Amino acid sequence: MAWPHSLGRRSSVGMVLPKPGRKDAGLSLIELMVAFVIFAGLMVILVGAVEPVSRTWVESERKVLSYQRARGALELLTRELTPAVVDTRMQFAVVPGTMLEEVGAPSVVEDSPVILWMAPLGRYGDLRCVGYYLFRDEDRQLFRLKRIFVKPTVEDQKENPYFPTVGNSENIEDLKKESLSMRTSPVEPNWFLDQWDAKAFDEEDAYNKDAIVSTAADGVLAFWIQCYDILGNPVPWLSKVKNHPKSEMVYNSAAYFNQANVEPFEDGSTTVFLKETRYAMKANRLPAEIEITIVTLDDDVSIQGIEIPPMKTVLTSSGALDLEVSVRSFQDALKENGILRSRTFSTRVKLLGGS
Repeated sequence: MAWPHSLGRRSSVGMVLPKPGRKDAGLSLIELMVAFVIFAGLMVILVGAVEPVSRTWVESERKVLSYQRARGALELLTRELTPAVVDTRMQFAVVPGTMLEEVGAPSVVEDSPVILWMAPLGRYGDLRCVGYYLFRDEDRQLFRLKRIFVKPTVEDQKENPYFPTVGNSENIEDLKKESLSMRTSPVEPNWFLDQWDAKAFDEEDAYNKDAIVSTAADGVLAFWIQCYDILGNPVPWLSKVKNHPKSEMVYNSAAYFNQANVEPFEDGSTTVFLKETRYAMKANRLPAEIEITIVTLDDDVSIQGIEIPPMKTVLTSSGALDLEVSVRSFQDALKENGILRSRTFSTRVKLLGGS
């Protein structure tokens, strides 16, 4: 049987071979370009769909990291602050940052508070001196919540020169001398600060093991401390009250004051400050609770060339810190300066010895 010429010719094994001179067809340049355009369009659609998800994931990671750091710092502060103690020989103080800078601490924010106290934090319940303050070095873009930690002894059990003096001698003559140091000031935090100098805050000195200064949290732009009395009302700043001797301090356990325990006093107040008289007694009393608030910034937010506004400290008519208004005012100032991604964290600590 003869095969049509158009179908080609049969091979010796019975297969039909293509016609002589015919080549396999390929993709033309136009077809490649069309395929590329289609592929590019699909990629644009895919990227457009994936980008919001990726952005949301990255933002969530940033929030988690910022949250972990801030909460970690506040948890450490809470753990150390809860067992704070005070008596006639020692002091609990909240002071303006200028006071710490005057004794040598670098780059302390003057409008921020410094909190200083003693607590049994040693392995066997030994007292330790602890403090927290806000550090800002705008030239190097460093914004940190700092912690200072002082033990009573250093190497070879020598007395630590930076540890506040606590009268504990068994010698009668020594006790008589120590009695003056046991009289903590009602207006000054010198029980702490008289012991400290610039070397105490030198973090780059590898040989300084007397006072340990470390970073509790990075990226902290603002820091507030609110002290509360037993009935849950904010305690007025010592620097703003009447009757009491003049002081620059925010809170001083050794000030002359009384606090209501069950119900407010006749005038409706719950903390009353007193004049210094022969019969006036120092309170030697801790706040019942303390609220700690910080404003942080994400690591990847560039603030190069952006001015960080000063902390807003708004007080009520009674002279206590208006925490809510202060925080909101500072956040508004940040937004006005173009800083939109700040986060605020707050915790309230009940002091065991404050009730």
